[in-house]
Amino acid sequence: MTSTEKEQREARDTLAALSAAYTEAEKRLDKAREALNEGIVAVLKARTLGPSEVTRIVPFERQHVGRVAKAGGVPPLRERTVVSAKTAPPANPPA
Repeated sequence: MTSTEKEQREARDTLAALSAAYTEAEKRLDKAREALNEGIVAVLKARTLGPSEVTRIVPFERQHVGRVAKAGGVPPLRERTVVSAKTAPPANPPA
């Protein structure tokens, strides 16, 4: 085996080991993200903390916390008050 072949084998082995470590770290991150999302949903469903307080604690922006909550089935704090003019029937139909 030449020194070039040996260097190439070592380079492949190094990259394979680093790739395996990276893949394992991604799996741990996915599990941690899922656990955090479940925690966010549980806290918001229990109304222990509001979305603003949750946002101050977790590493996500408010919009992402809202997406997590919606995906987890957290009901909104207030019902919608705005109704689309396209879907709402007229208040006083013409006679």
